[in-house]
Amino acid sequence: MKKKRLIFILVIAVIIALSIWAYKSYNVINNPETAFRNSEAPKSSSDIDTAKKDKSEFNADKIYLAFLGLDMTDERIKTIGNFRTDTIGIFSIDLKTKKVNLLSIPRDTYVQIPDREGYDKINAAYPYGGMGKSGYELSLKTISNFLGIDVNYYVSIDMQNISQIVDAVGGIPINVEEDMHTHGANLNKGYQVLDGKKAEEYVRWRYDPMGDINRVKRQQQFLLAFLKQLKANKNDVSSYLKLYNAFKGDIYTNLNFNQILALISVMKDVNADDIKTYTVPGSFYNLNNISYWKPDMEKLNEILKEFK
Repeated sequence: MKKKRLIFILVIAVIIALSIWAYKSYNVINNPETAFRNSEAPKSSSDIDTAKKDKSEFNADKIYLAFLGLDMTDERIKTIGNFRTDTIGIFSIDLKTKKVNLLSIPRDTYVQIPDREGYDKINAAYPYGGMGKSGYELSLKTISNFLGIDVNYYVSIDMQNISQIVDAVGGIPINVEEDMHTHGANLNKGYQVLDGKKAEEYVRWRYDPMGDINRVKRQQQFLLAFLKQLKANKNDVSSYLKLYNAFKGDIYTNLNFNQILALISVMKDVNADDIKTYTVPGSFYNLNNISYWKPDMEKLNEILKEFK
């Protein structure tokens, strides 16, 4: 009798726990901003004096999320032993209106990295921070100081996994703007569906006169095309299972479960064609035989007025 009673109590406890979880999940899906209001955000990544910010800029329903792609190539692991954030994109996401903007920062952008003397390429912040969690923290701090925005969240992937991710969704339709037949790429100009291998070649290639700047544009194009393909596959459960397996173990983030659920809820209603894309403006700058991208701060500030 006691055993039956114990089982009954355990069953009731499980039902209550599941009910609470289901209610919270339902609330997050229907009110995504609560996932960020009710959770303690990571400490401000920047040294920006928030007291000096225009209070009208503050919006509790808007978050800034960094998408960081790591160059974990086998060759780099063997020769250097550290990685850089070769893809840096900042998403401005309004959780209420579901308006999304994307600002790309070229990897060679000449910036000041906190706690280091002088200036360097922005993608050097990750290894300077010691990689891992501390590397991401220094990257966010560097980005936040550069833009004057508190970028508190990040999602990061190993760029080597792009081929698996693309194959998981059945390929990505993209208009390849020029022939690419050097440095490991073999792509013809024109509209086509890229498989995983070709997609990786497309987002990595940077061997035209504009180098990394045109690569940034291609990466933006790829991200938007990927989002479109995800929506096209929304009823294909097997596609999402393959995608989960492709991401598993190779995606890094400081978002908690509810926040991830909230962002999925927001992004499923976002039309990729409505996402405005920007790139940090500037010019090539050579110092000690090292090429940098020197940002035009006046033009960038104009972009930030729209981006925020």
